[in-house]
Formats: sequence, C-alpha cells, structure tokens
Amino acid sequence: MLLAPVLDDVDPAIADRFGDATLAAAGQGWLRVAGRDGDVRSQRWAPPRPLLGRLQGLFVSDEDVLGQEAQMLEWLQRLPVAAVTAGPAGALLYVNGERYEVRPRPAREVDPTGAGDVFAAAFLVGYHLEGDPWQAAALASCAASLSVEGEGWSTVPDRETLAAVLDRYRKIE
Repeated sequence: MLLAPVLDDVDPAIADRFGDATLAAAGQGWLRVAGRDGDVRSQRWAPPRPLLGRLQGLFVSDEDVLGQEAQMLEWLQRLPVAAVTAGPAGALLYVNGERYEVRPRPAREVDPTGAGDVFAAAFLVGYHLEGDPWQAAALASCAASLSVEGEGWSTVPDRETLAAVLDRYRKIE
C-alpha cells in the first residue's frame, strides 16, 4: 500500500488502519503546503514515530527536503528502504540506512509532473517481484525517465517498453 498525500491531506495516523499490510509513502504531500497566493511551498515535516515504525519505504525528492536534509537522514535511518529522487541527476537509494547512488537514464524532458510517483510505483512493483532494492531502483529510474518524455501520463511505459529500456540501462553499467 502506498500512502501518497498531495498537500498534507492524508493524516499520517491512517497507517494504523492497515493492520499488518506492507506500507510505503510518497512523502511529498507532507512536505508541501499551498500558500494563500496558491503557490506551493516546502514545509518542515516531523514524521510521527508511529508512522516511521510502520513504513517499509519512503520516497521524497531532493526539492521536497531542501533545508531539512539532516532531519531526513534521521527518518531514513529508521526505514528498510527509501529513495530521494533528484530528477536528471538520478536518485539516492537508502537500504537499511546505507546510501547508494542510482544513476539516471538520460531523457528528453517534456513534462516532469508525476515522475516521482512513477518512480515510487515502479520501485515498489520491482521490489515486490524481485526482492532486490538495487534492481528495483534501476527499474524505477528507467520508468521515471521515460515518463517525463511526454505530456502527462502519455509516456509512462508499458511492461515491454520498460523491459527493453532497462536491459539497455543495465548494459551501460
């Protein structure tokens, strides 16, 4: 189950409602707030300890945590897996608190909206199927890079496209 607030619209306590389900969160909605002028800004976030105790994974972007990197590292130390996406620069993968770089797949960016969500979803599917966070991160990097190459969801890849791109991505390593 992926908790994915948009603008602080999901109470973190909802995690308790899922019994022993595996939970992850796309944290951007807890890290952003709309101002009176309608502009979206970052906000400080102190995740409740019970939430961090329930999550198996957390996904945020480097923009989301700007200015609170030290606190973010404390959160990530408590989680089995986490990722901090950085757009064209790739991502950082945290496995049991250890940091690893995930190289980007070069893309021709048209619309970056939703790339973090695509990264999180692809990571979770890959991790569920393979059980390997490093392979899941490679899959997620490819899926997210493909998703930015068109408007909206038009270039979110299907399974065959993603498999072919992932194969090429792995050969470059």
